[in-house]
Amino acid sequence: MALTQHARNILFFDLSVSRRAKQAPYPKLEELVPLWTEAQKTDDFSPKEFEGGTITSIIKDYEIDPDKRIATFLIEVSDKNAPNASYTDHDKRTVRHLVKNEPEGNGFSAHVMFSLDSNSKYPNTYLTLIEAVPSVSAYRIQSMLNDIINRICKSRKDKPFQYVSPTGDRKTKNYIPHIILAGHPSENFHKDIEEGRITGLTLVAPKSDVSLGGNPFIRMNELSAKVSISRDIPKGERWDAILTGVSAKKSEFPIARIFLQPEKNGKAVHVDIDTSAGNLIGDAYIKTKRLIDFEKALNTSAVEEISPQLVNPMKIELVKERGDVT
Repeated sequence: MALTQHARNILFFDLSVSRRAKQAPYPKLEELVPLWTEAQKTDDFSPKEFEGGTITSIIKDYEIDPDKRIATFLIEVSDKNAPNASYTDHDKRTVRHLVKNEPEGNGFSAHVMFSLDSNSKYPNTYLTLIEAVPSVSAYRIQSMLNDIINRICKSRKDKPFQYVSPTGDRKTKNYIPHIILAGHPSENFHKDIEEGRITGLTLVAPKSDVSLGGNPFIRMNELSAKVSISRDIPKGERWDAILTGVSAKKSEFPIARIFLQPEKNGKAVHVDIDTSAGNLIGDAYIKTKRLIDFEKALNTSAVEEISPQLVNPMKIELVKERGDVT
């Protein structure tokens, strides 16, 4: 998605806080924020690496708004694989090239904003807004933030997350939480579900990549179960019926794939959702807001610090979507 000086697209996500130790409590997002701020303030905290170290990511800046219950982080990515920048003047028929020096990479930064208050319906889920910037994907943001949590939890002598097992020896145990970012459904998604034609529903369980019959060229990647959906479900009740149904099988099938035709005789599409909360997996149908009319041009792809002229309207959108009572 190309950047412009005078506009930014903001993507809406839902952040879920989870843990692998089933008997451990779910930490609040507020308990994870200090780990991320610690990484930002520690100059020798090594960056998260991708693609063999050719792409790296750090937290460049952060801001906590205790009144609005919002935390904002500026995530920066350095991409050594990206080509050198070139600037052209066609009136003069000139071109100017900017060459990277070793070990520099092309810089990209995105504002990432978290609600510190959880969703009232899903207590471990927090509304998140991400500035849409090339190279700063939700996957890389999630991976970097989880990497920070993991490294700090393992390195500290005073373990930040502990629990006492309700069974067995009752000893205090350490655990490491993690976050999951999933797309927040747009109004178009709900409209197409309720008013379009649902052509199919499949429950999906990812499987470890195993060969069939010992043949290395034939491998099994997932298990699936087809579900029939009656066309008689009244409009306005389809999404609730689907989510209630698939969530009953969330332990066996964490993903549901919905096939639908938004318009009569139109193109058929499919979208994956997680069966626990109905969040979107992938880019399709993610709620998006375009912010425009900035007082000053946003004239760099890697800002040095948090930009109030972008963050302030983002806060307005987050508070509105969160449904705060004013």
